[in-house]
Amino acid sequence: MEKPKVMVALRDTDTAGTLTELACQLASLAGTSLLALHVIEVPPGLPIDVIDPIFEKPGEQVLSLARQIASNNFSMHITTKLLKARSAGEAIVGEAIDEGIELLIIGYHHDHGLIETVLGSTVQHVIHHAPCRVLVQVPARKPKAEPVVVSGEETKESLPKKKTETAKSRKFRPAPQMERGGH
Repeated sequence: MEKPKVMVALRDTDTAGTLTELACQLASLAGTSLLALHVIEVPPGLPIDVIDPIFEKPGEQVLSLARQIASNNFSMHITTKLLKARSAGEAIVGEAIDEGIELLIIGYHHDHGLIETVLGSTVQHVIHHAPCRVLVQVPARKPKAEPVVVSGEETKESLPKKKTETAKSRKFRPAPQMERGGH
């Protein structure tokens, strides 16, 4: 079997669908195979080879979804791989090197926590260290709801303005005359 030349790094089921579809389209156009990768980041306090469904089940679901999308929507058989590592970015780059990947597709999420802000995100690491081209898919931001201020007192200013009708603004039309039937 030929080595995949396109790889998609999948983080979660929320983004796996669109990333897999994009990766399948590009792999089909290039006439090459596709590797879908999910990395389980194992916290430093645990052994790297920890076997626990809490860690593995979400990754298996992500890869299962990728296989299903590739098969159902593109009639493609894709290779999937689940890795455990301390750093997802390093694992993704390492896999790209080992597999001779020519195009790596990765998603970017807007909700970075403090650790990613301080240490750098997975996407930043991949962009700077990957041995190949990297395509980053950035989803559209979801509009945030406007804040609602709730207080114990309602003032005239805080209440919604009511549209008031005046006699001048209303158009009066006479009611249609009903025909009376003879009894």
